[in-house]
This record gives sequence, C-alpha cells and structure tokens, in this order.
Amino acid sequence: MGLLKFLLIAVAILWLVRVVARLIFPWAMRKMAEKVMGNAQQQYQHQHNNRTQQTKPDGKVRIDYMPPQSKPKNGAKKAGEFVEFEEIKSSAK
Repeated sequence: MGLLKFLLIAVAILWLVRVVARLIFPWAMRKMAEKVMGNAQQQYQHQHNNRTQQTKPDGKVRIDYMPPQSKPKNGAKKAGEFVEFEEIKSSAK
C-alpha cells in the first residue's frame, strides 16, 4: 500500500513539474532572448555613436602613433648595389 501511494505521489509531482515547465520554459527563453537582443542593440548604438563622433572632415589626416625611426645597420650600407634578375630556364634535350 505504501509503495502504491509513493508511486501515485511521484507520478503526480512529475506530471505537475512537466506542466509547469511547459508553461514557464517558453516564457523564460523569450525573456532571455529579449535581454540578449537589448544588450546587442545597446552595443550597436554605442559603437555607432562613437563612430559618428570620431569622423573627420575629408582631407584631414591625423596620425595617432608614429613608430621610432631606426638607423640603417652597417650591413645594409656595405651590402652594395642590388640588381634585379630574371631566371631563364634552358630547354635541354
């Protein structure tokens, strides 16, 4: 008798959990998707606003960073003159 009572209660609880999950899960997923879309839209608007503020008029050049100029090494000075060449393959029979 105790086993039958336990099984009936367990089945009732599992059925109730299943019904509640069918109602709550879609709602929770919808809320999560709205939150993710809202965050993405805020990021897009933030980036778009920054981009429009940073635009410069045409013809204006602005250099933010210029790397330090290195002196040519001694080997490059002594290397001599470089000559371009084209390799010609001979056809040997």
